[in-house]
Amino acid sequence: MKKKAYHKNSKKPVSKTPKPNIKKGRSKERFLLLDKIILLLYLGVGFLPHMNAFDVAITQWYYISIVNVITLAYIYYYKNCIEVDFHHKVVKFTFLGALLFLFVSCLSIVNSISVSESIVFLCILLTTLIAFFNLYIILKDKLVELFPFIAYSLMIFLVIESLEVIHHFFVLKANEPRCDEIFAGLNPTYGNRNILSASLIIKMTFTFYLFFQAKETYQFVLSLLVVFLATLSILLIGSRTAIYSLPIICSVLIFGNFYLKRELGFIALMKNVGVPIITAIVIAFFSSLSVNKIHKGKFNTFNDLVFTKLKVDLYKKSNGQTISLASDGGRKEFWNAAIDGFKSSPIIGVGIGNWKIIPKEDLVKSKKGPNHFYPRRAHNDFLQVLAEVGILGFIVFLGLFGLVYYLLLASFFKENEIEVKVIALVSLAGFIAYSLDTLINFPSERTPIQILGILIIVIALSSLKRVQTISINQYLKLGLIGLGVILVYLNYQMFTSAKYQMIVRNNIRGKNILKAKYKVGYNQMNELFPSFPKLNFMGQPIDYAKAVLAYSEGKYTDAMDHLNLAIKESPYSLEHYAFKSMIFRSNKILKNQDSSIYYAKKAFYQRPGLINQYRVLKKHFINEKDTVSLLDLIERHKSFLPKNENTWIDKINFYLKYPKDLNMASKLIDSAKLVFPTSKRIQELRIVKNNKSSEVVSNSDSLKLKRIELQKILNGASKLFSQKKYKEAQKEFLKGLEIAPSNEEIRLSSALTDIKMKRYNDAIEKLNKVISSGKITNGKPEYNRGLCYLRLKKNKLAGIDFRASYDKGFAMAKQLDKRILNY
Repeated sequence: MKKKAYHKNSKKPVSKTPKPNIKKGRSKERFLLLDKIILLLYLGVGFLPHMNAFDVAITQWYYISIVNVITLAYIYYYKNCIEVDFHHKVVKFTFLGALLFLFVSCLSIVNSISVSESIVFLCILLTTLIAFFNLYIILKDKLVELFPFIAYSLMIFLVIESLEVIHHFFVLKANEPRCDEIFAGLNPTYGNRNILSASLIIKMTFTFYLFFQAKETYQFVLSLLVVFLATLSILLIGSRTAIYSLPIICSVLIFGNFYLKRELGFIALMKNVGVPIITAIVIAFFSSLSVNKIHKGKFNTFNDLVFTKLKVDLYKKSNGQTISLASDGGRKEFWNAAIDGFKSSPIIGVGIGNWKIIPKEDLVKSKKGPNHFYPRRAHNDFLQVLAEVGILGFIVFLGLFGLVYYLLLASFFKENEIEVKVIALVSLAGFIAYSLDTLINFPSERTPIQILGILIIVIALSSLKRVQTISINQYLKLGLIGLGVILVYLNYQMFTSAKYQMIVRNNIRGKNILKAKYKVGYNQMNELFPSFPKLNFMGQPIDYAKAVLAYSEGKYTDAMDHLNLAIKESPYSLEHYAFKSMIFRSNKILKNQDSSIYYAKKAFYQRPGLINQYRVLKKHFINEKDTVSLLDLIERHKSFLPKNENTWIDKINFYLKYPKDLNMASKLIDSAKLVFPTSKRIQELRIVKNNKSSEVVSNSDSLKLKRIELQKILNGASKLFSQKKYKEAQKEFLKGLEIAPSNEEIRLSSALTDIKMKRYNDAIEKLNKVISSGKITNGKPEYNRGLCYLRLKKNKLAGIDFRASYDKGFAMAKQLDKRILNY
């Protein structure tokens, strides 16, 4: 055995300069096979399926927490072979910085609206930090030995995932035009295509290590083929962040390699490196345009790759607006909301994991649509950290990125070993890809991307030469194992909750929450859901889902209790307010007009696209004759849903009914026809007279036309009745019954006309139907049937009906002589 370079209790290096650990490693041997298995367990997280969880990331974090405990146990068991220490003071201060970030994150909970959600993200942070520690301990002394294995492993994973993508577009969807729907079913283990493409481009940078280090022709060709497959896959996926990263990363890699091998000359390097890579990328680019063609016989455009449309919109004429390739994709509003969150609490932030539930009125209003909107992430991890944990946490977070770039560039330019320089180069390219994703997306929550990110950070730290040994306290090692076990339990709770979240969502999604019945029961779900976490992965309170289930089973008290808890957990979300407004409007037991209006306003004025709340408020303002508020309501709704035909018609009818401005109404009809050139309903709009007012209708609105025709008939019948022209009035009432055979008000009017014409038996027959329908409960039908019986000398039957009418409070029955009531 070789003599150690450092005494275990010494804090200073011996006079003899030690050899870099990056090349030779520690003196004690260990099983590299076990190290490789651990690395595979971490790097293979992207292949983990959903396992019926609400989001695959929850399953993946649970898996990583288990791998963390396995790795900690492995490190502890082989403590005689694996040096558990910090090999450089920079590493020590990096981990101290990580602990400072953890402390600031814990401190931010003081401002958290949802402490439960903060605990969720602390679990993710701690799981990440333990994985960071584990990978560092494994790699710090064996980087050169293990890096080729890492590169080959990631290349194999890259090939598998790239072939899955290519098979999806070239085989499964070969006959489909490129549109939004074509991505359905694309690699579900990543959650969405942005995560998949970010993972591919980071892995691709490691393939260049094999390309640059190739000694045989087959290695050169194989690595170049993998670059082609990865590039093709990234282009097919169409994620702009990854696509825009491609030229930057490839440029860094090509020119970095030129710098390392500059003695070979520019022309030779272009021939052997530049031209093959550029050729592979160009072929991949044109291949991506040649599949899933939108127009037969014509290649797709680059815009078609990155700006896909719904299938129904593919062949619609352009409105003249063009989408810029530099477009932020709506992220500007997210970033502004994150900055607003930071301004509200600049020192310690709004609480880790709580940006999703702080007020974001401008952002919520910026995303048009009729549905609720849950902005969960700022789409920029730097800004999200700034908002959630404040300026100090942001400085630490930003400092980590700066440190990694410094270490990798220093290793690239100052290290003597060419292999180490290549490792630094490909790691630098990978970290650029990770950084760009951090600027545009949220890799800190995307398990596969986060693992790749901390792997590169570990590589950067491991590139430092060992200058001292900073031992780690034995109790800290055991404490990490204990913490790891606790995190497994907490992640299991999150995973269990996510499975039930999925079950409930699949049951209640797309159904009428006021009328639907569900396969899963309220009591069952209430008992199965863990007490932690309180929000689902969409940021929606789990109590909201429980309220829906409770309401469907008639457990209204439980439903309202859960809605109150949901409001407490997420006071700025709108769905629970909207649900309350509908309950107070339509539930016979809980009906409360004032409460319905209160909650409808609370939801609508923050999200004016909510159709149910719009209808509630529209009816209220019409009843209150509040025309100013009514017009404001219509304008807000129309500006939020400019393509909603009903709102245009509501605005036209407003001008016809209140200011009675036919000119303005006509102009609006003309404007609507320009906005909806293909809508038959809008193109057929016309103004018709309705009693003393006018109304806009379309030939397509059969129900409205029927209602207007019926109203005309009834108005004529009532006029004839008042003129004592009973025979003519009866004909009109019978016409009305032909149009609306279930309208008991018309049947009652017809019966009253029969009474005027002394057709008592005919009247009784109609009144029997009215009373049996149960639709008119004011006692009027019973009184008039009693009147018919009285005229027919059937006093006993008359008395029964009069008493029934009296009990229902009908005014004329109240005025009857007691002798008649006692018949």
